[in-house]
Amino acid sequence: MLDPHRRFLLFPHSCNEELMRLALVHGGPVAVGFEVYPDFQMYQGGVYRHTGVHRSLNLGSPFDPFELTNHAVLVTGYGVDKETGLKYWSVKNSWGPGWGENGYFRILRGTDECGIESLAVEASPIP
Repeated sequence: MLDPHRRFLLFPHSCNEELMRLALVHGGPVAVGFEVYPDFQMYQGGVYRHTGVHRSLNLGSPFDPFELTNHAVLVTGYGVDKETGLKYWSVKNSWGPGWGENGYFRILRGTDECGIESLAVEASPIP
């Protein structure tokens, strides 16, 4: 149970796979925001990679994680798929155990897939 008298410091990890991995190892799950596309809603298993067109509404503009981030999830781990060799994040979704891989999904790691490495947040207690 959280102590209501403790304060927390929040900081973004800004597209940094290594810092996200360190946060997972040393502090546990990391909250992230990312872009959900229609093909993601049909996900049933495997390492997810968005298959659609350019992810930004402003095709000539650089990616802005606050522009299209439309879903928040919890990164709980990482690994490498034994069959494909693809690096992935293991992520808990909020859509229940009947969706995806028992309520979880794996998404490509190290490429900022759907902006998942752009808006990661870790909370650290301030003593």
